This record gives sequence, structure tokens and C-alpha cells, in this order.
Amino acid sequence: MAAGPEQAALGTVCWWGLTPALDLRRHLPPDLDPAAEAPVLLVGAAEGRHLLLTAARARREPPRTITLFVAEQRPEVVARQLLFLLLAAEAPGRTGLEARSASILELLGSVRLRAGTAALLTEAAARLRRWVT
Repeated sequence: MAAGPEQAALGTVCWWGLTPALDLRRHLPPDLDPAAEAPVLLVGAAEGRHLLLTAARARREPPRTITLFVAEQRPEVVARQLLFLLLAAEAPGRTGLEARSASILELLGSVRLRAGTAALLTEAAARLRRWVT
């Protein structure tokens, strides 16, 4: 079925990946020196599940420096990845884990945001804007 002109102009946005999340530390070359920096390039990953899983499991093994490079076609995808990384890495004392999880899920799948989540999004967007510009 051919797409109409409206659909062709809008494009598509990938909201989530079609494969399980990968711990990027597990996929480094085995002959790489553990003390050396490991550069990793993610191309078209569409969302940050690999980054979140790698960060979450980093404490299970000895410390390792990994530099992540993310290449995406659309800047909105990178902004979305940064937003969820920022929310996931938020200081635990600031908001409770349950409230933060509910906000992340609300941002992932809701059309309408509660006032608290909208305020969280506005604050996070301001912080990300200061980081990037």
C-alpha cells in the first residue's frame, strides 16, 4: 500500500526497539585491555534501552571506562534518549523511585500528562537545553 503525501511528509518515529536490551560491556572485544577506554558506537538504536541497561549493570563488574557515541538521523530521538537517561539518573532523594517510574512510564505512553509529570518534563527540558547550548 502506498503512503499518501501526508504520511510521507511526517515520517516515522521508533518508540522502542524490536530486540532485547543489550549490556554493551558484554559485547566488547575480549582482547581489549580492561584498563583501556572502550569506545562504543550506537547507530540508529532509536531509544536508550541499551544505555540504561549498561549503566544499571555497571556496578556488577569491575569499573570500566566506556565512551558512548550515538548516531541518529533525527535530533528528536537523541533528545528523547537524553531525557530518559536524565530521569533515570535523577538523585534518589529528590523524587521517590515509584513516582519517578510512574513519570517515565507516563512519558513513554501517555498523550496527556499529569501536572507533576508536566513540571518534571519542563524542568528536565530546561536542564537539557542548558547542556546542549
